[in-house]
Amino acid sequence: MDEILDRAIQLLRMMGPKKLSQLGETSHERWKTISKRAVRMNTEEIDVLVKIYPQYALWLASGQIAPEFGQTSPEYDEAHSGVSTTSKAPGQSPS
Repeated sequence: MDEILDRAIQLLRMMGPKKLSQLGETSHERWKTISKRAVRMNTEEIDVLVKIYPQYALWLASGQIAPEFGQTSPEYDEAHSGVSTTSKAPGQSPS
C-alpha cells in the first residue's frame, strides 16, 4: 500500500487539499493529514482521486501505464507534453 500511497499523495499535491475537499466528502484537514502520512488513506479518498484523474487510475493502483488505452502517469504526461503536470490540475490555467 505504501507505493499506492506515494502515488496518491503525488496526485493530492497536484490538486491540493483545499480543492480536493471541495470535490468530495473528505475535509481539508484530513487531506492535509494524509499528505503528511499521519493517517491511512481510505477507499473513498482514492475514489475521489480516480474521479478527478481517471487517466491515472491504472498507474495509481499498480504503478503501470498503458498509453494506448489512455492510462498514463503524471511523469509520462509531463515528458510527452512539455508542460509540467506536477503543479497544475486539470482545468487550471497556467500562471
